[in-house]
Amino acid sequence: MRTTALVLRFLLELALAAGAGYAAWNLADGGWRLAAVLLAPAVVIALWATFLSPKAPVAVPAWAQVATEAALFGGIGYLCWRAGAPAAGVALAAVWAVDRLVLWLTRDRPSVLEPERGTGPR
Repeated sequence: MRTTALVLRFLLELALAAGAGYAAWNLADGGWRLAAVLLAPAVVIALWATFLSPKAPVAVPAWAQVATEAALFGGIGYLCWRAGAPAAGVALAAVWAVDRLVLWLTRDRPSVLEPERGTGPR
């Protein structure tokens, strides 16, 4: 179950970046559209890599990770809603919340996708 949730988490990360690009394309106009489409996913990926990935260079407390994820998924979900894809926006945030809950409930069950505790950079 945890391995499936971790695979889904990776797919959600990709969907988050794609959602940022989609929202940027539909909400930006004029000369800013191309810049927004390129920058929005890049900013999301940079934030994720810096603070949320398993090998993140900046260690943050668990509550801050959850808060940052909630802000990203909720914010991009809302922007997708505003950009004309309300079902996708709601689905992005809702699937993230369920996946986060499953990961929390299975936190004591190791997955083959996770390094053994105490061997990682954190």
